[in-house]
Amino acid sequence: MSDKSLSILSSADVDQHLTRIVRRHFGDGPVRILDAGCGRMWTWNLDGIQRHLTGVDVDADALRIRVQERGDLDEAIVGDLVTVPLPAAAYDIVHSAFVLEHVRGAEGVLNRMVEALRPGGLMVLKIPDGRSVYGFMARCTPHRLHVLYKRKICRKPLAGTPGHGPYPVVYDAIISAPGILAWARTRELELLTVVGENGHLRLFGRLAPAVDIGLRGVAVLSFGHLTARHANLAFALRKPARLASDRD
Repeated sequence: MSDKSLSILSSADVDQHLTRIVRRHFGDGPVRILDAGCGRMWTWNLDGIQRHLTGVDVDADALRIRVQERGDLDEAIVGDLVTVPLPAAAYDIVHSAFVLEHVRGAEGVLNRMVEALRPGGLMVLKIPDGRSVYGFMARCTPHRLHVLYKRKICRKPLAGTPGHGPYPVVYDAIISAPGILAWARTRELELLTVVGENGHLRLFGRLAPAVDIGLRGVAVLSFGHLTARHANLAFALRKPARLASDRD
């Protein structure tokens, strides 16, 4: 997939797009959902869909805040996605948003998430693209600048305090469109959608056009290695009801 063929949506439109896919596959439910690395945030609106939502996160403070402030989890589990026990074929949807870039050994976590997904279930992933200018800058700048960015640009004064990101980034090689798509093929997952978004630009207000120009300039200087068309990616992948390897 080339960068130019990728559809670019707003952050809100990405969630609506993914919700339509979920409703098309599961109707009004019921569905069992695993929010892997759930933290404090859930941006979807699945009103009207019967669901059982399980959240797993290594940050006990973030999970506590999620339970206290949102109260949307039916089950909350403190655990590292690398090691936490996940029941096999237990969930209709496995969702992970902006978590895998923080994980060393992200491919292993993805494999564990697939095993927890029922045949015919959906895996929904949101990641910052490691091949975007945004991802490149996140990898190459110190964590203290990420905290400052969240506090000053994103206007989140609690950033860096217990239960509140940002968290140190790793960006394994798989954290990119080519990485996820190649991995999905090895697991025989069907790609339903992949879209990009540049929602971080709106945080800069009137400076957004200048920031966009700057990012595109860096992309040009990278001789095509980096992209500024998007910062984040969203995927919906379907686990087949029966694997091709099982049919042979």
